[in-house]
Amino acid sequence: MQYNFTIRKKDKGYQIIVSYKDGLKWRQKSKQGFATQREAKLYGQKIIEELKKTVTNPLDDSLKDITLIQFYQIYIREKINISANSVLIYNNIMEKYCKPLHDKRMRDITHSDIFTLISNLSKSAASKNLCIVLLRAVFNYAINPYRLIRNNPCAAIKRYRKQSTRSITTIPIEDMDMLLHNIEHSHPTYYLLCNIARYTGARYGEIIALQWSDIDFDNNTISISKQWAQCERNKYGFKLPKSKNSIRIIPIPPILSNLLKQYQCNGSDRLFPFRTSRSSQVNELIQRFLPGKSIHMFRHTYATTLLGNNVDIQTVASLLGDNINTVIKTYIHFSDEMRKNAADNVANIFG
Repeated sequence: MQYNFTIRKKDKGYQIIVSYKDGLKWRQKSKQGFATQREAKLYGQKIIEELKKTVTNPLDDSLKDITLIQFYQIYIREKINISANSVLIYNNIMEKYCKPLHDKRMRDITHSDIFTLISNLSKSAASKNLCIVLLRAVFNYAINPYRLIRNNPCAAIKRYRKQSTRSITTIPIEDMDMLLHNIEHSHPTYYLLCNIARYTGARYGEIIALQWSDIDFDNNTISISKQWAQCERNKYGFKLPKSKNSIRIIPIPPILSNLLKQYQCNGSDRLFPFRTSRSSQVNELIQRFLPGKSIHMFRHTYATTLLGNNVDIQTVASLLGDNINTVIKTYIHFSDEMRKNAADNVANIFG
């Protein structure tokens, strides 16, 4: 919004004149009788705050006929803070979910269009929510900085709630032992990888980013400070981990420390010098022996094992690199069991 102040003396006091642009026209508001220039200026600022709620800037007509898919290409090109992985996800959403609106002008897309599009998607609540988030961001970008539209047609579209909470899947200890026994000699690299997942609960991307300098054999710890992920299309490298909480030091048992020492002569600075961050190969190997299981389930098993052995939630969250709320929500049935045990303990202690 364009505006300027003029403060002048008038009738033994000060007058504030606020000039502002409403559409294509300049208008004015004024008030006099202020004892000081500061009082006059403060009142002028109040006028501006009120005007911002009502005054509209003229739209930019240079892109008035641009379609959703055309403007999306501008958005994705200019939003340089979006990671390469996110770009791939967004492109997939736009191509598979939003195709019915691709060729419609941005200015012509309504709340009803968006609502119908989302409602007709035969996808999970999570997928529908991703679609809503992306479209909302694209239309917000059309409002500012492009001034292509005034209102976001997604603004009133509510996100979907999951119909039911799916319980996490863990791997029974005997099944894990069987898997590791079967791959120990035939697939030594994946054998070590699975053992690290088992005894640290680290994410796959964190594990394959590990360097030998991250292993402290004197103190039996592993430092997690990075992940191996896609940096741009078909290019992979070290990146910061998922969150600040993900930077952590994990104690490891002697059994894992000994396995690492035996494997140390692999000739590479990275423990697992894989080119990509895809977990499909290790998952295929796991599923030969444990159908329906994946490397990520080692993380769930690690967490539930700790909780089941009375490790407090704050410590579990710290070891996982998650916050406490995430751990409680993910492993709620375990925290419920812990609360029940606490109630039993209170009854035993206090009678």
